[in-house]
Amino acid sequence: MNKLTIKDITIVAVFAAILFTQEQVLTFLPNVQFTVFLIVLFSKKLGFVRTFFIVLIHVILDNLVMGSFNIMYFPFMFLGWMIIPITLCTIFKKCESPLILAILGIVFAFLYSWIYVIPNVLVLEVDPWVYLVNDFWWEIILAVSSFLSIMWLYDPCAKAIDKIMK
Repeated sequence: MNKLTIKDITIVAVFAAILFTQEQVLTFLPNVQFTVFLIVLFSKKLGFVRTFFIVLIHVILDNLVMGSFNIMYFPFMFLGWMIIPITLCTIFKKCESPLILAILGIVFAFLYSWIYVIPNVLVLEVDPWVYLVNDFWWEIILAVSSFLSIMWLYDPCAKAIDKIMK
């Protein structure tokens, strides 16, 4: 893709809105969300460039709404979510199996969670082991919700996006 078309911009805007909205709607269930699933889906079906912009918009909105637009967290959140399209559009480019993608979803959930160790250790001087122990069950919840959502929703949603993109 050499340049973004109006259709691309519309797709990015709509999917960024979906990504952001689902996370806000599910905030009452800590770490239960479809964020990993949706970024996996967008990476596989829309490619790297569109997914980059979707993730960027999502992170900006999330930080503005949640009041954490902070140099300490913003880049780490962005990097944490960008691990998904970076790996799925390169190393795992040919992978389409919902089971493999769901297992990768577990890995992505943990990587996203672990990326926050860096600012907490460097800036707040939190003991990394204390941080990881305290965050462990939240990481498990995110990993399970990521695995299940990819297993159950990837195929039907991928087919729907294929129809939309025609």
